[in-house]
Amino acid sequence: MNVRTYLANSMDEAVQAVRRDLGSDAVILETRSTRRGGFLGLFANTVIELRATTADQVRPRRSKESPTPDIATSTTAREAYLASSIEPARTPLGHEARREQTRSMAKAMLRDLESTPAPAPAPAVQGPGEGFREELDEIRGLVERVLKVQQHAAPEQEPPVAEEVFDLYLDLLAQECSEELAADALNTVTSTLAPDELADQQRVRHALVDHLATFIPVADGSLLSTSPDDRPLTMALVGPTGVGKTTTVAKIAAAYRLRQGRTVGLITLDTYRIAAVEQLRTYADIIGVPMEVARSPEQLSEILERMSHLDVVLIDTAGRSQKDTDRIAELRNWLQVAQPHEVHLVLASTASRAVLMSEAEEFSEIGIDRVVLTKLDEAVSYGMLVEVTHRIGRKLSFLTTGQEVPDHIETARPSRLAELVLNAGGVS
Repeated sequence: MNVRTYLANSMDEAVQAVRRDLGSDAVILETRSTRRGGFLGLFANTVIELRATTADQVRPRRSKESPTPDIATSTTAREAYLASSIEPARTPLGHEARREQTRSMAKAMLRDLESTPAPAPAPAVQGPGEGFREELDEIRGLVERVLKVQQHAAPEQEPPVAEEVFDLYLDLLAQECSEELAADALNTVTSTLAPDELADQQRVRHALVDHLATFIPVADGSLLSTSPDDRPLTMALVGPTGVGKTTTVAKIAAAYRLRQGRTVGLITLDTYRIAAVEQLRTYADIIGVPMEVARSPEQLSEILERMSHLDVVLIDTAGRSQKDTDRIAELRNWLQVAQPHEVHLVLASTASRAVLMSEAEEFSEIGIDRVVLTKLDEAVSYGMLVEVTHRIGRKLSFLTTGQEVPDHIETARPSRLAELVLNAGGVS
């Protein structure tokens, strides 16, 4: 058998090389990732190694006992690429390398699906790469759905050049947007942009940012809010432990005091956490605002009365587990005394989708009407934050992007979070 070996930086390049040399009906026999170059194992590059031959080399002979050809060994290059037993990488790939490899595979499948009708699927082949083949099958399904969306948007035309759109589609999935949200965004873009605009990735990116922004409810002018009655504008921050409530209170206080020139008072109800009181007191001294500790609902009423001449009062509460219903009920009693104009639920961007939704559901029992997202600088992905804020249905008020007071806080803007999803480069 005449078998050729190809080395390339990506699966896409390797497949293209096979097609140039052996034709579109070539059969891929083996695919694996190796590490080449470097010094003593350091600084090596990941290389795709692909072994292939022509179709006539593997076409089975018919016999009386077996008149039907073996489908698994007579596949074209495209079907072999999708259904062959792919050997797992000998050296584990990092997240970015695996993502780029998967992206190259998906793009190759996209081009094949655009140019060739997909035949009946080949029988599943058992082997050591079964899990990876399932991943490829899933990606193939996504590609087919993308093309269906495009064909639905322009049924009488050939599908537009989709590589730029699909590249961003994969970015949305990599940022943990759900398939439904990513498909909705793709459908909107392909149905509103002209074919030549779809070939411009920056134009498509801007359109996707605009579309994602529509999913994010925000509070208008959070730092410009004023009290609707004769009391100071009273804001309480609630949420689970460790999300940065105390630091966020200090940042909001500094923003009102230093940027808006308003008089501000701080109250803490957090007498559970070690050094919590001293932490907020230190911030209050730096900012130059009064700070008091309420150890009972009666004390809280007295402190609010003493601060009634101020413009803004911020209340820092103790962290509560969303599973601790007794503590959340206790927090509800404190808020009934304080009667805040706004209750901000503070959530960490580093938490999982399931955890964020659970926290939002449990804390909604105390009447939250705003959401603060903290630790955006530590978040791994941003796509699921769009869906979480949309599903919570409360207005996003502030975003925090680091530990520094008062700098690392900003008023929430829909486009800001949407841009983070597509830039995927972290908070700058």
